[in-house]
Amino acid sequence: MSWRKSFLLITLFILLLPARSQGATYIAVDVPELRGSIAIVTGLGDEQEPMLLVGQGHGVFVLGDDGLVPLIEDISGRISALAVGDMNGDFKKEIVIGTDSGGALYFYVEKNGNWEQQGQPQYLWDTISLLEIHDFNNDGWGDLLIKTGRGELQILLSLDGTLQPLWQSKPGEVVVDLQVLDVDSDGNPELIYAYRSGYIGVLGWQEQDFTTQWENYPWGSVESLIVVPHQSAPEWIVVTSQKMLYGWRYRNDEVVSSRTIEGTELGEKLYYFPGEGLLSLSQKAGIALFELKSTSVAELWRVPGLFGNFAFYYQGDPYFRDLKGVYYRLIQGDIRWRVFLHNQEITEFVAMTTEHDELYYCLPDLAEYLGLTTIPDNSWYYILEGNELVFAPDQRGMKYDNLTIPLKYPILQVEGVPYVTSDVLSFLGWQVELDFSRQQVVIQRNWGWWL
Repeated sequence: MSWRKSFLLITLFILLLPARSQGATYIAVDVPELRGSIAIVTGLGDEQEPMLLVGQGHGVFVLGDDGLVPLIEDISGRISALAVGDMNGDFKKEIVIGTDSGGALYFYVEKNGNWEQQGQPQYLWDTISLLEIHDFNNDGWGDLLIKTGRGELQILLSLDGTLQPLWQSKPGEVVVDLQVLDVDSDGNPELIYAYRSGYIGVLGWQEQDFTTQWENYPWGSVESLIVVPHQSAPEWIVVTSQKMLYGWRYRNDEVVSSRTIEGTELGEKLYYFPGEGLLSLSQKAGIALFELKSTSVAELWRVPGLFGNFAFYYQGDPYFRDLKGVYYRLIQGDIRWRVFLHNQEITEFVAMTTEHDELYYCLPDLAEYLGLTTIPDNSWYYILEGNELVFAPDQRGMKYDNLTIPLKYPILQVEGVPYVTSDVLSFLGWQVELDFSRQQVVIQRNWGWWL
């Protein structure tokens, strides 16, 4: 017996270890136009349909059918935050830009189809990571909500055409999440914010001042804060490091507990999208969508292997940004897998099928790619570097010269030809990688293999 055959017998038990296989309802499609950018779903002017406003490098763009359409260019500093709203009380929307260079704030207004800078930039001397415009005191002028790179939060109140400091979070505390909505139906928006250390508070405008209306200290550090809209009494929910969901809402002019749920399957970052569900971003389990029930959460779908830190819905599809700043759109997958040999797509040349919850590949279609010599009119017999390979239908093994190699899955016969699983390719010196998130099969030469 040759050394190759001896080595093969020794390593069989390793290669036949069970492999985990999991399907995917959604697949990820790269959105290269958004790479390295920040993006918000908003509207400009009188447009009824929301658009995707993009801050990339030193410019502001709108994502169109043919790519990015420039609106504003040559901003000093890299754009790190965007907001759109009525800052001047003239019922027109302005664009506010935040940067990472000195924490500059730029204000732009639309005139005759062009966006022009208004006034001089203001500086916060820290990277601006989030901007929102809300009229907290209901005077018709937009106030500016700002989150910095250090996780600190502040509000600048519009007053006589200037922005004046109104409120600031505690120094040293990290605001992990925030939401703005009218929680008590008094016509004024309230700010709900959560410190990572384990605190949640509601701030609102009362008697010409911005004061704390309610606060709580849930068990564990806070990971996410979401809001579930409701016509009469919207609900706000925090998710803690203990994977507990605590919810509250106003009832009869006071805040009451609305739910306490355990959600061990949930990730570190959550988003609630009305009509869709609870989108979970986990650095361990991938991206998943849950139904939020009154006493539990129920998983609707999950895409393992995808890891993000920011997400939004746009035109009916969920988008997410990964840790490298790459954006993906999640679309519903189909049963068709794409096959690649290294970087070359060979999908149209290789037939596939599914049996026993495993992917099977048409061996005659793959033979030339795998370096197999075929025999005319015999698709069950091949030559590999002078060695015979013989296959038989429904057998959990193949012949390598006179040695029977056991296989985890049987050889499949479809229309008279053999279909094999990835374990056969592994024996032949090829590595098969399945990307369930994108429904791609990548076949690569395993150069360290014994053949």
